[in-house]
This record gives sequence, C-alpha cells and structure tokens, in this order.
Amino acid sequence: MNKGKIVYFEYARKSTEGDSRQVLSIEGQLKDNQKVIEREGLNVTHSFQDKKSASIPFNRPFYTDMINRIKKGEASGIVVWHIDRLMRNHLEAGEFQYLLQTGAIQSIWTPYKEYRSEDNGLLLSIEASVATQFSRDLAVKVKRGLLQKCELGQPPMLAKLGYLNTKYSIHGTNEIIEDPERFHIIRKAFEMLLSRQYTTPAITDILNNEYGFRTRQSGKKAPCPLHVSVLYRIFTDPFYYGYFSYMGKQYKGVYKPMITLQEFEQAQEILGRKGKLKPKRHEFPFAGFIKCGVCGCAITASKKTKMIKSTREYKSYVFYHCTKRREKCTEKEYTKAIEMEEMIIRELETSTLIPKFRDWAIEAIKEDYHEEVSKHKKLLQQIASYEQRLARELDKLLDLRISEAISEEKYLEKKSEKEAVLNRVIDKKKKLESNVNDWLGQFSEKLVFATNVVERFKNGEFCEQKGICLTLGWNWELKEKTLLISKLEWFITIQELKKLYDKYKHTLEPIKTYKEFKECSYFYDILRVVRRLREDIRTKFNENQLRSY
Repeated sequence: MNKGKIVYFEYARKSTEGDSRQVLSIEGQLKDNQKVIEREGLNVTHSFQDKKSASIPFNRPFYTDMINRIKKGEASGIVVWHIDRLMRNHLEAGEFQYLLQTGAIQSIWTPYKEYRSEDNGLLLSIEASVATQFSRDLAVKVKRGLLQKCELGQPPMLAKLGYLNTKYSIHGTNEIIEDPERFHIIRKAFEMLLSRQYTTPAITDILNNEYGFRTRQSGKKAPCPLHVSVLYRIFTDPFYYGYFSYMGKQYKGVYKPMITLQEFEQAQEILGRKGKLKPKRHEFPFAGFIKCGVCGCAITASKKTKMIKSTREYKSYVFYHCTKRREKCTEKEYTKAIEMEEMIIRELETSTLIPKFRDWAIEAIKEDYHEEVSKHKKLLQQIASYEQRLARELDKLLDLRISEAISEEKYLEKKSEKEAVLNRVIDKKKKLESNVNDWLGQFSEKLVFATNVVERFKNGEFCEQKGICLTLGWNWELKEKTLLISKLEWFITIQELKKLYDKYKHTLEPIKTYKEFKECSYFYDILRVVRRLREDIRTKFNENQLRSY
C-alpha cells in the first residue's frame, strides 16, 4: 500500500471524565499524531476534534462529518491517538468496521500501530468491543458510586447557591460545605420572606443592590445578579432544609441545613399551597396611580394575545381601561400601552435638559446659596443671643419673686409676657434653621431628574418608568384616551427653563464653560427662572422640614 497516495484525516476526542483523570488531552493527542504524520510522511488534509461522549451513538458532530466525507471519497485514511477515540458504542463501531472491510477506509494510523483494510478484522473488532464494554462498565460503576454517595448523605451534584463543592484531590472524599460569601445572604433572603414584609421581587432587588449579591462563576459564565426566578426556585427547594432528591428518591443530607423544616413549610404557605409558585402577575408601569376621568375609579391594564392572519403569528397587546367598579361609567375607550407611553414622553420632552445646561444652573444657584447661608448664620447668632437674654430675664424674675421683691400676681403677668416672646423667638429660629438646611441637594435632585429624562423613560424598567411618572406630578386622570396631570410647581418651572434653553439653543451649544455662559446677554433671563425654581423647591423643602418638628 502506497502511503503517499492515501489522503488522511486526523481525529482527536476529549474524554468526558474529569480533568484530573483524562486519558490524554486533545493537545496531547494532536502532538502524538503529528509525530506519526512526520515519521510516516502521511498526507493529512483536515483535522477533526470532538468534545462529546462516544458512548452515545451519533453524538459527535465532527466525527459524523468525518465519516460522511470519507464515504464521499475525500479521504481513505485516519490518524488517531488510540482506536477507542473513534468508537465506544456498537452502532458506530459496526459502521466503522464495514467501511474498513469494504475499503472505504484503507488505513488507520496510531502512534504504535497501523490498521489496514486487508488485515484480519478480528483484532479491530476485539479492541472496539473492549472500548464499548469499558463505556458500559464505567456507566454502571459511576451510577453505583453516586447512589452510595447519596446513602451517605452527600448530594452528587453541583452545590446550590449558598453552598460550595470541595475540591480535594482524593476521589470520593469531596463534600458540600457552606459558601462563606453567600450562605448568610441566602439565609437573609429566607428571613425577609418569612417576615411577610417583602415580596420575592423586592427581596431579589435588596440582595442584588444592597448586599451586592452575585452568583458564582461557572466555567466561562461570569458572576451575575440574582434573577427573581432563581430565588423562587431557592425558596421552594427542599435542599435548603437538609433533603435532596436523586433519581426520584429523597435522601437526608449531612451538610448544614440553611433553614428548618418548619421554616420551609411556612415559606411554602407564603408563596402558595404545596410549595407551588403563585400564578404569574403581569406588571404594568402605568397602573395603580391613574384614575378614570369620568367616574374616578382606578385605571387598570389587560394583556391580550391575538393571531395576525396575514403572518399566522401571535402578538400581545396591553390596553389600559377603567375598572368600572362604580355603576354608570360611560368611558368606553381602551388606550394602548404605546399610546400611554407616547403621551408621557410628549410631556417629558417639554422638560428634558442636557447635562451641560443642568450643571450651569446648579453652579449659578450655588453662588446665591453660599451668600444666603452666610447671612442666615449671622441672623441665627443674633436670635440665639436674644433667646439667651430672655432666658436670663426669666431667671431674674424668678429670683425677685423668691425674695418677695414683687408680688405673685406681678410675677405671673411678667412671666407670661416673657414666655410668649421666647416662644415666638424659638419658632422663628426653627424656621430660619430650616431655611439654612441643605435645600441645594433637593434643587440638584430635581435638575438631575430632568436631565435626559426622555431617554431614561424609554430605556427604563417597570419601576423606573413608574417612578418618573410619580415624580413629575399627581392626580393623574385618563379620559377619552387623553392624560390629564396635575404637575408640581417645580416641574412647571423646569418646563419654562427648557423653553428658554430651546430659545437660545443655537448660541448655547458652542459654549463650553460656566464662565462663558455667565457672560451671555441672556444669562439673567435664565437666572430669574432658575431662582424661581429654587424658591419652588425651597418652599416645599421648608414645609417638609417644619412637619418634622
């Protein structure tokens, strides 16, 4: 047989056993194959590599492609590290031997031996049978070993969130232990659920944002925030109270349970009967705070699915409508979700600011703020001094009464006058202190809210969209597919600020710094509106401060 005329394919397969027990890696197989190719001067045109088990028939895509190309006559030889890399099941072994006997495969080279089509097929059959039987024996041994591990209370599986698998080098000694980074956080999630004060989505949000929870890295999958569906599975998994299932049978684990059986049963009661998850509830961003403009009932939403006749595809629609809890509501219009969004976006577009303009407005008001704080502090010092003087006068008045220098009637009359003055001074001091407090932070928050608010609304999640709506106004009504909003004073002022920006936009855009902005001829026109915005916010801020006294 002329080796130079035979076209060879190279094949390598990675075993499905653990990395520590690999027969030889793909890189090692290819290295040995290369030595054979160079030593024998073989003509190899293509290399095929699989990372699938050979015990399951037709489970290896690259092996199947190689055999199909051999059947087409593209090659008639194979270079492989060992014959068991090619076949470990009877179906593929039978097909392979048929190709060898019929001459479709003329030569198989391994580092130590060549198999030729004219050779006795008995030896190859024996080696193929040994490889197949090895796979079957291995499956039985693995299954028996896993069942024995279950009987000992060690789950033969990847540890659940909150736990870790140990990685001891001695086979069979690994166990499941608590994850020091995540165990207490998952336990905290159970505690929040059992308190009945949090929903599962709310718990998920707290774990991800307040506790910074991230899942374990798994292979190439990077750690990521916890998903609400994963937390639902955790809450309904018996693993966390010390029991696990394997092949339809339940076993008691020897690892540390995270919760008790009683706590688990209580969690199932909170989630739904017999541990089943509650039916999925749709979340609609514009439901819950809008009223019907006709009868005053709440506006709710419905999701409907409809088949498009032309394409035979199903499409879902969301409609907002009156709950009609009261009789004789004449509102018959249904408003599509996209129409609601468009109405809100049109409203938001009248107030959205760019970051540069926002920063200039804050910088302008800071100059007033620092000057005002200085004046307020001086005034507070004067009031505090006056308060102390009144307190001393009350003490002297008491001393005069004790020494009987004045009558009791005169003492009570003067005491009442002084206390009335003192109370007025204290009230004035409180109001002044509330003015001195940091309303600048509130001012900045409102401008930050208006910055790129349209983009944030369009790209935001359910909670962010609803939060934006509740921030810009109150008393929302929907009537005849039209939204009516009682906008807050500060929001109306920001709309005026946006109008001024649009008016001078062509000259504002080239400006880079606040200093340049301050030198513009229309600076004081804008500053007047900014100061009015400050007063709107400060008035509301001071009202909130006084309520706390």
